[in-house]
Amino acid sequence: MLNQTLHDQQKQDREKFSRLIIQSTARNKIIIAGPGTGKSFTFKKFLETKSGESLAITFIKNLAYDLQKDLYGLAESHTFHGYCKKLLHHISVDGIDTSFNYFPKLPLLIDSDSAFIGVNLEKFEEAFHTLTEDERVIFYLERGNYYNAVSHSDAVYRVLKYFQADLDSLPTFCQIVVDEYQDFNPLEVAFIDELAKTSPILIVGDDDQALYEKLKKASPKQIRLKAKDQNFKKFELPYCSRCTQAVVDAVHDVINKAKSLNKLQDRVDKKYFCFLPDKEVDSIKFPKIIYANCSTHTRKAPYISKFIEKEISTIPQEDIDNARKNGFPCVLIAGPSYYTKQIYGHLKTRFTNINYPEEKNKEVDIFDGYRFLMKDKESNLGWRIIIECSDIKQKAKIIKEAHKNAEKLCVKIESDFKTFNLAIVAILEKIKVGKQTTETETSDVINSCGCTLKEIQKMLGVKDGEELESEEANEDTTVSIKITTINGSKGLSANYVFLVGMNNTCLNGAKLAGFPYDQNNPTDNEICQFIVGMTRTRKKCYLISNSRFGIVYNIRKSIFIDWINSSRIDSIIVNADYFKRISIQS
Repeated sequence: MLNQTLHDQQKQDREKFSRLIIQSTARNKIIIAGPGTGKSFTFKKFLETKSGESLAITFIKNLAYDLQKDLYGLAESHTFHGYCKKLLHHISVDGIDTSFNYFPKLPLLIDSDSAFIGVNLEKFEEAFHTLTEDERVIFYLERGNYYNAVSHSDAVYRVLKYFQADLDSLPTFCQIVVDEYQDFNPLEVAFIDELAKTSPILIVGDDDQALYEKLKKASPKQIRLKAKDQNFKKFELPYCSRCTQAVVDAVHDVINKAKSLNKLQDRVDKKYFCFLPDKEVDSIKFPKIIYANCSTHTRKAPYISKFIEKEISTIPQEDIDNARKNGFPCVLIAGPSYYTKQIYGHLKTRFTNINYPEEKNKEVDIFDGYRFLMKDKESNLGWRIIIECSDIKQKAKIIKEAHKNAEKLCVKIESDFKTFNLAIVAILEKIKVGKQTTETETSDVINSCGCTLKEIQKMLGVKDGEELESEEANEDTTVSIKITTINGSKGLSANYVFLVGMNNTCLNGAKLAGFPYDQNNPTDNEICQFIVGMTRTRKKCYLISNSRFGIVYNIRKSIFIDWINSSRIDSIIVNADYFKRISIQS
Protein backbone atom coordinates (compact mmCIF):
# COMPACT_ATOMS: atom_id res chain seq x y z
CA MET A 1 0.00 0.00 0.00
CA LEU A 2 1.50 3.31 -1.05
CA ASN A 3 1.79 5.87 1.75
CA GLN A 4 0.48 9.08 0.16
CA THR A 5 1.13 11.17 3.27
CA LEU A 6 4.79 10.15 3.34
CA HIS A 7 5.02 10.78 -0.40
CA ASP A 8 3.69 14.31 0.02
CA GLN A 9 6.08 14.99 2.91
CA GLN A 10 9.08 13.79 0.89
CA LYS A 11 8.06 15.84 -2.14
CA GLN A 12 7.76 18.97 -0.03
CA ASP A 13 11.05 18.24 1.73
CA ARG A 14 12.94 17.63 -1.53
CA GLU A 15 11.48 20.81 -3.01
CA LYS A 16 12.70 22.70 0.05
CA PHE A 17 16.27 21.43 -0.35
CA SER A 18 16.29 22.39 -4.05
CA ARG A 19 14.73 25.79 -3.39
CA LEU A 20 17.41 26.65 -0.82
CA ILE A 21 20.08 26.09 -3.48
CA ILE A 22 18.30 27.85 -6.32
CA GLN A 23 17.36 30.91 -4.27
CA SER A 24 20.67 31.28 -2.44
CA THR A 25 22.51 34.54 -3.11
CA ALA A 26 25.86 33.13 -1.92
CA ARG A 27 28.55 33.59 -4.56
CA ASN A 28 30.15 30.19 -3.95
CA LYS A 29 28.12 27.11 -3.10
CA ILE A 30 28.86 23.44 -2.44
CA ILE A 31 26.31 20.63 -2.59
CA ILE A 32 27.06 17.37 -0.80
CA ALA A 33 24.91 14.88 -2.67
CA GLY A 34 24.84 11.08 -2.65
CA PRO A 35 24.24 8.91 -5.72
CA GLY A 36 21.01 9.39 -7.65
CA THR A 37 19.93 12.52 -5.78
CA GLY A 38 19.12 14.70 -8.78
CA LYS A 39 22.25 16.76 -9.31
CA SER A 40 21.63 17.29 -13.03
CA PHE A 41 18.00 18.25 -12.37
CA THR A 42 19.15 20.77 -9.77
CA PHE A 43 21.84 22.12 -12.11
CA LYS A 44 19.17 22.69 -14.74
CA LYS A 45 16.73 24.44 -12.39
CA PHE A 46 19.56 26.52 -10.94
CA LEU A 47 20.92 27.60 -14.34
CA GLU A 48 17.43 28.47 -15.59
CA THR A 49 17.52 31.36 -13.10
CA LYS A 50 20.74 32.72 -14.63
CA SER A 51 21.15 34.96 -17.65
CA GLY A 52 24.43 34.87 -19.51
CA GLU A 53 27.04 32.26 -20.38
CA SER A 54 27.54 29.36 -17.97
CA LEU A 55 30.06 26.52 -17.86
CA ALA A 56 29.70 22.96 -16.53
CA ILE A 57 32.85 20.92 -15.83
CA THR A 58 33.43 17.32 -14.78
CA PHE A 59 36.26 14.90 -15.54
CA ILE A 60 34.32 11.80 -16.63
CA LYS A 61 33.36 11.64 -20.29
CA ASN A 62 30.03 9.89 -19.59
CA LEU A 63 29.03 12.61 -17.14
CA ALA A 64 30.12 15.42 -19.46
CA TYR A 65 27.95 13.93 -22.19
CA ASP A 66 24.97 13.61 -19.84
CA LEU A 67 25.41 17.20 -18.65
CA GLN A 68 25.58 18.33 -22.26
CA LYS A 69 22.19 16.71 -22.91
CA ASP A 70 20.58 17.80 -19.64
CA LEU A 71 21.87 21.38 -19.74
CA TYR A 72 21.43 21.96 -23.47
CA GLY A 73 21.13 25.69 -24.09
CA LEU A 74 21.89 26.53 -20.45
CA ALA A 75 25.64 25.84 -20.21
CA GLU A 76 28.52 24.56 -22.30
CA SER A 77 29.59 21.24 -20.78
CA HIS A 78 33.10 19.77 -20.90
CA THR A 79 35.51 17.40 -19.28
CA PHE A 80 38.52 19.16 -17.79
CA HIS A 81 40.87 18.30 -20.62
CA GLY A 82 38.16 18.91 -23.21
CA TYR A 83 37.66 22.46 -21.97
CA CYS A 84 41.39 23.14 -21.80
CA LYS A 85 41.93 21.67 -25.26
CA LYS A 86 39.29 24.07 -26.59
CA LEU A 87 41.01 27.02 -24.90
CA LEU A 88 44.45 26.05 -26.22
CA HIS A 89 43.09 26.31 -29.76
CA HIS A 90 42.35 29.99 -29.10
CA ILE A 91 45.02 31.31 -26.73
CA SER A 92 48.71 31.97 -27.22
CA VAL A 93 50.78 29.59 -25.08
CA ASP A 94 54.57 29.46 -25.24
CA GLY A 95 55.89 26.38 -27.01
CA ILE A 96 52.86 25.12 -28.92
CA ASP A 97 50.69 26.73 -31.57
CA THR A 98 46.90 26.72 -31.76
CA SER A 99 46.92 23.88 -34.30
CA PHE A 100 48.68 21.55 -31.84
CA ASN A 101 48.31 17.76 -31.92
CA TYR A 102 46.14 16.13 -29.29
CA PHE A 103 47.65 12.77 -28.31
CA PRO A 104 46.46 11.07 -25.08
CA LYS A 105 49.47 8.69 -25.10
CA LEU A 106 52.01 11.51 -25.17
CA PRO A 107 53.20 10.68 -21.61
CA LEU A 108 54.30 7.22 -22.83
CA LEU A 109 56.41 8.75 -25.60
CA ILE A 110 58.01 11.28 -23.30
CA ASP A 111 58.75 8.59 -20.75
CA SER A 112 60.57 6.72 -23.53
CA ASP A 113 62.35 9.94 -24.56
CA SER A 114 63.60 10.31 -21.02
CA ALA A 115 65.43 6.99 -21.27
CA PHE A 116 66.76 7.56 -24.81
CA ILE A 117 68.00 11.08 -24.07
CA GLY A 118 69.50 9.98 -20.77
CA VAL A 119 67.71 12.18 -18.23
CA ASN A 120 66.06 9.13 -16.60
CA LEU A 121 62.95 10.83 -15.27
CA GLU A 122 59.62 9.10 -14.63
CA LYS A 123 56.10 9.57 -13.25
CA PHE A 124 55.46 12.64 -15.37
CA GLU A 125 51.67 12.50 -14.96
CA GLU A 126 52.03 12.29 -11.19
CA ALA A 127 54.06 15.51 -11.25
CA PHE A 128 51.23 17.30 -13.05
CA HIS A 129 48.48 15.75 -10.91
CA THR A 130 50.18 16.80 -7.67
CA LEU A 131 51.50 20.13 -9.01
CA THR A 132 55.05 19.07 -8.19
CA GLU A 133 56.77 21.55 -10.48
CA ASP A 134 60.19 19.95 -10.73
CA GLU A 135 62.48 18.86 -13.58
CA ARG A 136 59.88 16.34 -14.75
CA VAL A 137 57.44 19.09 -15.69
CA ILE A 138 60.20 21.12 -17.37
CA PHE A 139 61.39 18.16 -19.46
CA TYR A 140 57.85 17.07 -20.34
CA LEU A 141 56.80 20.53 -21.54
CA GLU A 142 59.97 20.87 -23.62
CA ARG A 143 59.24 17.58 -25.36
CA GLY A 144 55.58 18.51 -25.76
CA ASN A 145 56.70 21.71 -27.44
CA TYR A 146 59.00 19.73 -29.76
CA TYR A 147 56.06 17.54 -30.80
CA ASN A 148 53.62 20.49 -30.79
CA ALA A 149 51.35 18.18 -28.79
CA VAL A 150 49.35 17.92 -25.58
CA SER A 151 47.72 15.12 -23.62
CA HIS A 152 45.24 15.40 -20.73
CA SER A 153 46.95 16.69 -17.60
CA ASP A 154 49.56 18.81 -19.36
CA ALA A 155 46.78 20.58 -21.28
CA VAL A 156 45.14 21.56 -17.97
CA TYR A 157 48.54 22.61 -16.58
CA ARG A 158 49.37 24.80 -19.58
CA VAL A 159 46.05 26.65 -19.32
CA LEU A 160 46.41 26.99 -15.54
CA LYS A 161 49.83 28.61 -15.94
CA TYR A 162 48.44 30.89 -18.64
CA PHE A 163 45.67 32.07 -16.28
CA GLN A 164 48.03 32.49 -13.32
CA ALA A 165 50.42 34.61 -15.38
CA ASP A 166 47.69 37.06 -16.36
CA LEU A 167 44.55 37.50 -14.25
CA ASP A 168 42.96 39.46 -17.09
CA SER A 169 43.07 36.31 -19.22
CA LEU A 170 40.58 34.52 -16.97
CA PRO A 171 37.20 33.96 -18.62
CA THR A 172 34.10 35.29 -16.89
CA PHE A 173 30.90 33.29 -16.67
CA CYS A 174 27.52 34.03 -15.22
CA GLN A 175 27.88 30.71 -13.38
CA ILE A 176 30.25 27.74 -13.27
CA VAL A 177 29.03 24.35 -12.03
CA VAL A 178 31.56 21.65 -11.15
CA ASP A 179 30.56 18.00 -10.77
CA GLU A 180 32.31 15.03 -9.07
CA TYR A 181 34.60 17.27 -7.02
CA GLN A 182 35.53 14.38 -4.70
CA ASP A 183 37.67 12.97 -7.52
CA PHE A 184 39.65 16.15 -8.23
CA ASN A 185 43.42 16.22 -7.78
CA PRO A 186 45.54 19.24 -6.76
CA LEU A 187 45.96 20.35 -10.40
CA GLU A 188 42.21 20.36 -11.02
CA VAL A 189 41.47 22.02 -7.68
CA ALA A 190 43.94 24.80 -8.50
CA PHE A 191 42.30 25.24 -11.90
CA ILE A 192 38.82 25.63 -10.37
CA ASP A 193 40.19 28.01 -7.71
CA GLU A 194 41.58 30.14 -10.53
CA LEU A 195 38.23 30.24 -12.36
CA ALA A 196 36.52 31.18 -9.08
CA LYS A 197 38.43 34.46 -9.04
CA THR A 198 36.21 35.86 -11.80
CA SER A 199 33.06 33.68 -11.74
CA PRO A 200 30.65 32.32 -9.12
CA ILE A 201 31.13 28.59 -8.50
CA LEU A 202 28.72 25.79 -7.62
CA ILE A 203 30.57 22.60 -6.59
CA VAL A 204 28.89 19.21 -6.24
CA GLY A 205 30.33 15.96 -4.95
CA ASP A 206 30.19 13.10 -2.47
CA ASP A 207 33.24 11.86 -0.57
CA ASP A 208 31.58 8.43 -0.23
CA GLN A 209 32.10 8.01 -3.99
CA ALA A 210 35.80 8.93 -4.23
CA LEU A 211 37.45 6.42 -6.59
CA TYR A 212 40.47 7.89 -8.33
CA GLU A 213 43.23 8.29 -5.75
CA LYS A 214 45.49 5.71 -7.40
CA LEU A 215 44.65 6.62 -10.98
CA LYS A 216 45.09 10.39 -10.81
CA LYS A 217 46.16 11.32 -7.27
CA ALA A 218 42.69 12.60 -6.42
CA SER A 219 41.63 12.84 -2.80
CA PRO A 220 38.27 13.22 -1.02
CA LYS A 221 40.01 15.61 1.38
CA GLN A 222 39.54 18.31 -1.28
CA ILE A 223 35.75 18.24 -1.02
CA ARG A 224 35.94 17.87 2.76
CA LEU A 225 38.00 21.04 2.95
CA LYS A 226 35.57 22.90 0.70
CA ALA A 227 32.64 21.71 2.85
CA LYS A 228 34.29 23.47 5.82
CA ASP A 229 35.36 26.54 3.84
CA GLN A 230 33.61 29.66 5.15
CA ASN A 231 33.69 31.12 1.63
CA PHE A 232 31.31 28.38 0.48
CA LYS A 233 27.68 27.94 1.50
CA LYS A 234 26.97 24.23 2.03
CA PHE A 235 23.79 22.49 0.85
CA GLU A 236 22.47 18.93 0.61
CA LEU A 237 20.40 16.86 -1.81
CA PRO A 238 19.33 13.93 0.38
CA TYR A 239 16.68 12.14 -1.70
CA CYS A 240 17.69 9.34 -4.07
CA SER A 241 15.36 8.84 -7.04
CA ARG A 242 17.48 6.05 -8.53
CA CYS A 243 17.91 3.30 -5.96
CA THR A 244 15.40 1.13 -4.13
CA GLN A 245 14.97 1.16 -0.36
CA ALA A 246 17.03 -2.04 -0.07
CA VAL A 247 20.05 -0.47 -1.79
CA VAL A 248 19.78 2.81 0.14
CA ASP A 249 19.60 0.89 3.42
CA ALA A 250 22.58 -1.25 2.37
CA VAL A 251 24.61 1.91 1.74
CA HIS A 252 23.89 3.02 5.31
CA ASP A 253 24.92 -0.42 6.60
CA VAL A 254 28.24 -0.22 4.75
CA ILE A 255 29.00 3.32 5.92
CA ASN A 256 28.10 2.54 9.54
CA LYS A 257 30.28 -0.58 9.54
CA ALA A 258 33.15 1.33 7.94
CA LYS A 259 32.93 4.06 10.58
CA SER A 260 32.90 1.45 13.36
CA LEU A 261 36.25 0.23 11.96
CA ASN A 262 37.63 3.79 11.89
CA LYS A 263 37.33 3.95 8.11
CA LEU A 264 36.03 6.93 6.12
CA GLN A 265 37.42 9.21 8.80
CA ASP A 266 36.55 12.90 8.38
CA ARG A 267 33.79 12.03 5.88
CA VAL A 268 31.14 14.68 5.43
CA ASP A 269 27.99 13.50 7.22
CA LYS A 270 25.00 13.62 4.91
CA LYS A 271 21.38 12.53 4.81
CA TYR A 272 20.50 9.86 2.25
CA PHE A 273 16.92 8.68 1.80
CA CYS A 274 15.03 6.65 -0.77
CA PHE A 275 12.60 8.99 -2.56
CA LEU A 276 9.48 6.87 -2.31
CA PRO A 277 7.27 8.85 -4.72
CA ASP A 278 9.61 7.60 -7.45
CA LYS A 279 10.90 4.35 -5.93
CA GLU A 280 8.25 2.78 -3.70
CA VAL A 281 6.83 0.56 -6.45
CA ASP A 282 10.31 -0.75 -7.32
CA SER A 283 11.17 -1.09 -3.63
CA ILE A 284 8.13 -3.31 -3.07
CA LYS A 285 8.84 -5.35 -6.20
CA PHE A 286 12.56 -5.75 -5.38
CA PRO A 287 12.69 -5.72 -1.56
CA LYS A 288 16.11 -7.36 -1.25
CA ILE A 289 19.57 -7.48 -2.76
CA ILE A 290 20.41 -10.87 -4.28
CA TYR A 291 23.58 -12.61 -3.12
CA ALA A 292 24.47 -15.45 -5.49
CA ASN A 293 27.17 -17.82 -4.25
CA CYS A 294 28.33 -19.73 -7.33
CA SER A 295 30.08 -22.99 -6.55
CA THR A 296 32.45 -22.67 -9.49
CA HIS A 297 33.34 -20.65 -12.55
CA THR A 298 35.42 -22.46 -15.15
CA ARG A 299 35.32 -22.69 -18.93
CA LYS A 300 33.47 -26.01 -18.70
CA ALA A 301 31.16 -24.84 -15.91
CA PRO A 302 30.69 -21.06 -16.34
CA TYR A 303 28.15 -20.82 -13.56
CA ILE A 304 28.42 -17.04 -13.09
CA SER A 305 27.80 -16.45 -16.80
CA LYS A 306 24.95 -18.97 -16.92
CA PHE A 307 23.32 -17.47 -13.81
CA ILE A 308 23.48 -13.96 -15.25
CA GLU A 309 22.13 -15.23 -18.58
CA LYS A 310 19.21 -16.87 -16.78
CA GLU A 311 18.40 -13.71 -14.82
CA ILE A 312 18.60 -11.47 -17.90
CA SER A 313 16.24 -13.77 -19.79
CA THR A 314 13.51 -13.11 -17.18
CA ILE A 315 13.63 -9.30 -17.45
CA PRO A 316 10.20 -7.95 -18.51
CA GLN A 317 10.03 -6.17 -21.87
CA GLU A 318 8.69 -3.03 -20.17
CA ASP A 319 11.96 -2.72 -18.21
CA ILE A 320 13.96 -3.19 -21.42
CA ASP A 321 11.86 -0.52 -23.18
CA ASN A 322 12.10 1.84 -20.20
CA ALA A 323 15.90 1.70 -20.25
CA ARG A 324 16.07 2.31 -24.00
CA LYS A 325 13.61 5.22 -23.80
CA ASN A 326 15.59 6.90 -21.01
CA GLY A 327 19.03 6.30 -22.51
CA PHE A 328 20.65 3.96 -19.99
CA PRO A 329 21.55 0.24 -20.21
CA CYS A 330 18.98 -2.19 -18.90
CA VAL A 331 21.73 -4.42 -17.48
CA LEU A 332 25.09 -3.42 -16.02
CA ILE A 333 27.73 -6.05 -15.20
CA ALA A 334 30.74 -4.70 -13.31
CA GLY A 335 33.83 -6.32 -11.86
CA PRO A 336 37.43 -7.38 -12.55
CA SER A 337 38.32 -7.97 -16.20
CA TYR A 338 39.26 -11.63 -15.60
CA TYR A 339 35.57 -12.20 -14.83
CA THR A 340 33.96 -9.80 -17.29
CA LYS A 341 35.94 -11.11 -20.29
CA GLN A 342 34.60 -14.62 -19.71
CA ILE A 343 31.08 -13.37 -19.03
CA TYR A 344 31.15 -11.36 -22.26
CA GLY A 345 32.41 -14.39 -24.17
CA HIS A 346 29.40 -16.36 -22.94
CA LEU A 347 26.72 -13.68 -23.28
CA LYS A 348 27.69 -12.46 -26.76
CA THR A 349 26.48 -15.78 -28.19
CA ARG A 350 23.10 -15.30 -26.49
CA PHE A 351 22.41 -11.56 -26.71
CA THR A 352 23.02 -9.03 -29.50
CA ASN A 353 22.95 -5.65 -27.75
CA ILE A 354 26.11 -5.75 -25.61
CA ASN A 355 28.44 -2.83 -25.01
CA TYR A 356 31.78 -4.22 -23.86
CA PRO A 357 34.69 -1.99 -24.82
CA GLU A 358 37.51 -4.40 -25.53
CA GLU A 359 40.58 -3.48 -23.53
CA LYS A 360 42.23 -0.60 -25.32
CA ASN A 361 45.83 -0.86 -26.42
CA LYS A 362 47.67 1.01 -23.70
CA GLU A 363 50.87 1.17 -25.71
CA VAL A 364 51.71 3.64 -28.46
CA ASP A 365 50.10 2.50 -31.74
CA ILE A 366 51.85 2.96 -35.10
CA PHE A 367 48.54 3.92 -36.72
CA ASP A 368 48.55 7.15 -34.72
CA GLY A 369 51.92 7.98 -36.25
CA TYR A 370 50.55 7.49 -39.75
CA ARG A 371 47.52 9.58 -38.85
CA PHE A 372 49.70 12.53 -37.87
CA LEU A 373 51.85 12.14 -41.00
CA MET A 374 48.70 12.29 -43.11
CA LYS A 375 48.32 15.86 -41.85
CA ASP A 376 52.03 16.79 -41.94
CA LYS A 377 54.66 14.63 -43.65
CA GLU A 378 57.39 16.17 -41.43
CA SER A 379 55.50 15.87 -38.14
CA ASN A 380 57.93 15.21 -35.28
CA LEU A 381 55.14 13.47 -33.38
CA GLY A 382 54.22 11.26 -36.32
CA TRP A 383 57.79 10.14 -36.95
CA ARG A 384 58.45 9.69 -33.24
CA ILE A 385 55.49 7.31 -32.92
CA ILE A 386 56.62 5.30 -35.94
CA ILE A 387 60.16 5.08 -34.55
CA GLU A 388 58.74 3.89 -31.21
CA CYS A 389 56.72 1.14 -32.90
CA SER A 390 59.42 0.02 -35.35
CA ASP A 391 62.51 -2.17 -35.12
CA ILE A 392 64.63 0.63 -36.53
CA LYS A 393 68.25 0.53 -35.39
CA GLN A 394 69.83 3.25 -33.27
CA LYS A 395 66.56 4.66 -31.93
CA ALA A 396 68.35 6.28 -29.02
CA LYS A 397 70.95 7.89 -31.28
CA ILE A 398 68.32 9.38 -33.61
CA ILE A 399 66.25 10.83 -30.78
CA LYS A 400 69.21 12.01 -28.74
CA GLU A 401 70.89 13.78 -31.67
CA ALA A 402 67.66 15.40 -32.84
CA HIS A 403 67.12 16.63 -29.28
CA LYS A 404 70.68 17.92 -28.93
CA ASN A 405 70.67 19.77 -32.26
CA ALA A 406 67.00 20.81 -32.15
CA GLU A 407 66.45 19.11 -35.51
CA LYS A 408 63.37 17.56 -37.03
CA LEU A 409 63.25 13.79 -36.67
CA CYS A 410 62.60 13.26 -40.37
CA VAL A 411 66.09 14.55 -41.27
CA LYS A 412 67.74 11.99 -38.96
CA ILE A 413 65.93 8.96 -40.42
CA GLU A 414 67.40 6.75 -43.15
CA SER A 415 65.84 7.40 -46.56
CA ASP A 416 64.63 3.81 -47.12
CA PHE A 417 62.76 3.80 -43.80
CA LYS A 418 61.28 7.20 -44.58
CA THR A 419 60.26 6.25 -48.13
CA PHE A 420 58.56 3.03 -47.03
CA ASN A 421 56.48 4.69 -44.31
CA LEU A 422 55.48 7.62 -46.50
CA ALA A 423 54.25 5.05 -49.02
CA ILE A 424 52.04 3.58 -46.28
CA VAL A 425 50.73 7.07 -45.56
CA ALA A 426 49.88 7.50 -49.26
CA ILE A 427 47.93 4.22 -49.24
CA LEU A 428 46.01 5.31 -46.15
CA GLU A 429 45.16 8.58 -47.87
CA LYS A 430 43.72 6.59 -50.81
CA ILE A 431 41.64 4.45 -48.46
CA LYS A 432 40.34 7.52 -46.62
CA VAL A 433 38.95 9.10 -49.80
CA GLY A 434 37.53 5.81 -51.07
CA LYS A 435 40.03 5.09 -53.84
CA GLN A 436 40.74 1.51 -54.85
CA THR A 437 44.02 0.01 -53.59
CA THR A 438 46.00 -2.77 -55.22
CA GLU A 439 46.38 -6.16 -53.59
CA THR A 440 50.01 -5.34 -52.78
CA GLU A 441 49.08 -1.96 -51.27
CA THR A 442 46.36 -3.54 -49.17
CA SER A 443 48.76 -6.21 -47.93
CA ASP A 444 51.44 -3.61 -47.11
CA VAL A 445 49.11 -1.38 -45.13
CA ILE A 446 47.61 -4.31 -43.21
CA ASN A 447 51.06 -5.62 -42.29
CA SER A 448 52.32 -2.16 -41.29
CA CYS A 449 49.29 -1.18 -39.20
CA GLY A 450 48.85 -4.62 -37.65
CA CYS A 451 45.09 -4.72 -38.15
CA THR A 452 42.50 -5.68 -40.72
CA LEU A 453 41.41 -3.49 -43.62
CA LYS A 454 37.99 -3.11 -42.01
CA GLU A 455 39.61 -1.90 -38.78
CA ILE A 456 41.75 0.55 -40.76
CA GLN A 457 38.69 1.88 -42.57
CA LYS A 458 36.89 2.31 -39.26
CA MET A 459 39.81 4.25 -37.75
CA LEU A 460 39.88 6.48 -40.83
CA GLY A 461 36.15 7.10 -40.57
CA VAL A 462 35.34 5.17 -43.75
CA LYS A 463 32.02 3.30 -43.65
CA ASP A 464 31.38 0.32 -45.86
CA GLY A 465 28.00 -0.65 -47.31
CA GLU A 466 27.27 -3.09 -44.50
CA GLU A 467 27.73 -0.42 -41.84
CA LEU A 468 25.57 2.05 -43.74
CA GLU A 469 22.83 -0.55 -44.02
CA SER A 470 23.08 -1.31 -40.31
CA GLU A 471 22.71 2.40 -39.48
CA GLU A 472 19.52 2.50 -41.53
CA ALA A 473 18.20 -0.66 -39.88
CA ASN A 474 15.67 -0.56 -37.08
CA GLU A 475 16.91 0.17 -33.57
CA ASP A 476 17.80 -2.91 -31.53
CA THR A 477 14.92 -3.35 -29.09
CA THR A 478 16.45 -6.31 -27.26
CA VAL A 479 17.88 -6.04 -23.76
CA SER A 480 20.82 -3.61 -23.61
CA ILE A 481 23.83 -4.83 -21.61
CA LYS A 482 26.86 -2.82 -20.50
CA ILE A 483 29.94 -4.63 -19.15
CA THR A 484 32.73 -2.71 -17.41
CA THR A 485 34.77 -2.35 -14.21
CA ILE A 486 33.37 -0.73 -11.07
CA ASN A 487 35.48 2.35 -11.73
CA GLY A 488 34.21 2.33 -15.31
CA SER A 489 30.62 2.26 -14.06
CA LYS A 490 30.94 5.76 -12.57
CA GLY A 491 28.38 7.99 -14.20
CA LEU A 492 26.25 5.01 -15.29
CA SER A 493 23.09 3.38 -13.98
CA ALA A 494 20.97 0.40 -15.01
CA ASN A 495 17.75 -1.33 -14.05
CA TYR A 496 19.61 -4.55 -13.17
CA VAL A 497 23.16 -4.49 -11.78
CA PHE A 498 25.43 -7.51 -11.34
CA LEU A 499 28.61 -6.98 -9.29
CA VAL A 500 30.93 -9.93 -9.93
CA GLY A 501 34.16 -10.94 -8.20
CA MET A 502 32.73 -10.35 -4.72
CA ASN A 503 35.36 -12.63 -3.16
CA ASN A 504 38.16 -12.51 -0.66
CA THR A 505 41.79 -12.55 -1.75
CA CYS A 506 42.85 -16.14 -2.32
CA LEU A 507 46.49 -17.18 -2.08
CA ASN A 508 45.78 -20.91 -2.23
CA GLY A 509 47.34 -22.23 -5.42
CA ALA A 510 47.21 -19.22 -7.74
CA LYS A 511 46.94 -15.67 -6.46
CA LEU A 512 43.50 -14.15 -7.00
CA ALA A 513 42.95 -10.59 -5.86
CA GLY A 514 39.73 -10.17 -3.94
CA PHE A 515 37.45 -7.28 -3.14
CA PRO A 516 38.61 -5.95 -0.79
CA TYR A 517 42.18 -7.11 -1.25
CA ASP A 518 42.76 -7.43 2.50
CA GLN A 519 39.59 -8.64 4.23
CA ASN A 520 40.95 -7.48 7.58
CA ASN A 521 41.81 -3.98 6.42
CA PRO A 522 39.68 -2.73 3.52
CA THR A 523 40.74 0.64 2.18
CA ASP A 524 38.51 3.69 1.96
CA ASN A 525 38.84 3.48 -1.82
CA GLU A 526 37.51 -0.09 -1.85
CA ILE A 527 34.62 0.88 0.41
CA CYS A 528 33.74 3.71 -1.95
CA GLN A 529 33.95 1.34 -4.94
CA PHE A 530 31.43 -0.95 -3.27
CA ILE A 531 29.07 1.95 -2.60
CA VAL A 532 29.41 3.19 -6.18
CA GLY A 533 28.84 -0.30 -7.59
CA MET A 534 25.63 -0.92 -5.64
CA THR A 535 24.20 2.53 -6.28
CA ARG A 536 24.23 2.10 -10.05
CA THR A 537 21.05 0.07 -9.42
CA ARG A 538 17.60 1.32 -10.40
CA LYS A 539 15.69 -1.88 -9.67
CA LYS A 540 17.55 -5.08 -8.73
CA CYS A 541 21.10 -5.53 -7.43
CA TYR A 542 23.06 -8.79 -7.50
CA LEU A 543 26.27 -9.49 -5.56
CA ILE A 544 28.04 -12.54 -6.98
CA SER A 545 30.85 -14.58 -5.45
CA ASN A 546 32.28 -17.96 -6.43
CA SER A 547 34.03 -20.73 -4.51
CA ARG A 548 36.22 -21.77 -7.43
CA PHE A 549 37.72 -19.84 -10.33
CA GLY A 550 39.68 -21.90 -12.83
CA ILE A 551 42.33 -23.75 -10.82
CA VAL A 552 41.81 -21.62 -7.70
CA TYR A 553 39.74 -23.31 -4.98
CA ASN A 554 38.35 -22.47 -1.53
CA ILE A 555 37.51 -18.86 -2.36
CA ARG A 556 35.29 -17.20 0.21
CA LYS A 557 32.80 -14.40 -0.23
CA SER A 558 33.81 -10.79 0.23
CA ILE A 559 33.59 -9.41 3.74
CA PHE A 560 31.61 -6.50 2.27
CA ILE A 561 28.59 -8.78 1.83
CA ASP A 562 28.61 -9.41 5.59
CA TRP A 563 28.56 -5.65 6.21
CA ILE A 564 25.00 -5.52 4.87
CA ASN A 565 22.21 -6.44 7.30
CA SER A 566 21.20 -10.00 6.44
CA SER A 567 17.51 -9.01 6.44
CA ARG A 568 18.19 -7.04 3.25
CA ILE A 569 19.69 -10.00 1.37
CA ASP A 570 18.27 -13.06 -0.37
CA SER A 571 20.98 -15.71 -0.71
CA ILE A 572 21.11 -18.23 -3.54
CA ILE A 573 23.46 -21.19 -3.95
CA VAL A 574 24.25 -21.54 -7.65
CA ASN A 575 25.62 -25.03 -8.35
CA ALA A 576 24.88 -28.04 -10.55
CA ASP A 577 21.71 -28.83 -8.57
CA TYR A 578 20.50 -25.25 -9.05
CA PHE A 579 20.71 -25.54 -12.83
CA LYS A 580 19.04 -28.98 -12.74
CA ARG A 581 16.13 -27.50 -10.77
CA ILE A 582 15.57 -24.57 -13.11
CA SER A 583 15.87 -26.92 -16.08
CA ILE A 584 13.08 -29.08 -14.66
CA GLN A 585 10.96 -26.01 -13.85
CA SER A 586 11.28 -24.68 -17.38
